Amino acid sequence: MPPAVPARWSWRIKALIGWLLIWAAAAHGAFEVNGKGARTAALGGAFGAGVDAVEGIWINPAANARGTRWSAGTTHVLLYPGLEDSPSLNALALVAPVVGGGLQVGFSALGALDWDEQVGVVGYGRPVHPRLALGMDLRSGGWQTTGLSHRSWSIDLGGIYEAGWVNARHYLRLGWMIRDWWRSSQAAGGQGGAKPPRAFTLGVGLGGEAQQVLVDVERRAGRTQLRAGYESAVLGMAGLSLRLGGSTLNLDWMGGELGGGVGYRWGGWRFDFSYTYPLGPSGAFGGVHRVSLGYRRP
Repeated sequence: MPPAVPARWSWRIKALIGWLLIWAAAAHGAFEVNGKGARTAALGGAFGAGVDAVEGIWINPAANARGTRWSAGTTHVLLYPGLEDSPSLNALALVAPVVGGGLQVGFSALGALDWDEQVGVVGYGRPVHPRLALGMDLRSGGWQTTGLSHRSWSIDLGGIYEAGWVNARHYLRLGWMIRDWWRSSQAAGGQGGAKPPRAFTLGVGLGGEAQQVLVDVERRAGRTQLRAGYESAVLGMAGLSLRLGGSTLNLDWMGGELGGGVGYRWGGWRFDFSYTYPLGPSGAFGGVHRVSLGYRRP
């Protein structure tokens, strides 16, 4: 597992890193160092059945399998702004239509004084049936601190099933993912016991032209996480959307978060903002702000 925090760090950063490393022992991840965008965060992280969004590459490798246009996005995250030296995260993502499917590339990096983490992902998804799309991605994650560093690798699998219109107003879409289907050790010494456990996720998306509800249920290492989000267009304000979401771990609100946000589309551009507040001990450090900017080629 990652090493102890250097003694010269401020006590607030020490407390934050220490709590997250304790969480890592159970959840196998110090920070949520991925490119999850503001839209996904505002929806409680529930995007297992989401499609056609560049940030979907961090959730389900089949999310952009039917993408027919080039798209790109960037996200900036201010983690726990209540801290003097708040960690920050920056991410980039790209989706390109290739060989009947969608090629996806993403990179995110977190910096906190002498601590750095990076995650890169390359994936590909394509339709294998008019209703079914499958995808796979390769991830590489690394951490580095004074005198120590390590990089690990993993492969994720995913799928999207278009169930279709359940009535005149509502469309149903299902998603599934296997996170860390294959993985290497996250420990500096490469110990097998430090391999992250596989995560199995089922996602449901139900919506129409102006609204949708997304729900994910994830099972990892004996723990169940429920994520849910609601998104609605604002009547009379073309291109503007409002979002609400939240998550809970084993139905314990102290292990979840609540959030919301707004989004605006203008031509091929997309602007998103979210604010999420953790309900566990890290809530003492404040909420998390995310700002995303994306563009889809006409």
